[in-house]
Amino acid sequence: SNRKLGEDFLRIPKLIADGENWMMYKEHLQWLIDARGLLGHLDGTEMKPTDPQTLPNRGASWVPATPDKVKEVSMYKTELKEWRTGQAITKQQITGTIPDSLFIQIKNLETAKDIFMHLSSLFEQRSCVVSIEL
Repeated sequence: SNRKLGEDFLRIPKLIADGENWMMYKEHLQWLIDARGLLGHLDGTEMKPTDPQTLPNRGASWVPATPDKVKEVSMYKTELKEWRTGQAITKQQITGTIPDSLFIQIKNLETAKDIFMHLSSLFEQRSCVVSIEL
């Protein structure tokens, strides 16, 4: 069944600006995104669909001239819309749980994976040091 997940169920703690809670935030975020069925957007395994116009022997002037080619373009548009929706939901889940100081750093990154990798690069080493000190 495709039930909507309740808002309370989808809440996670906010990431602290200095990344003090990065390891727990990261785990909560991954579980949350997985519960939405969008983990591939966070880890990059859900790839952006390929525009048929960019395939070999095609170009800006390529026009789908057969029913199969028209269907190919139609499927691409549907897949692209689904991919963009998944990206938007995943990105919003991240941006809704980080402070503005971090949002400013990630707002121009293209994909949810890029955002997640940037945050990881900021806090992964620090978290390792903190856990070793404990």
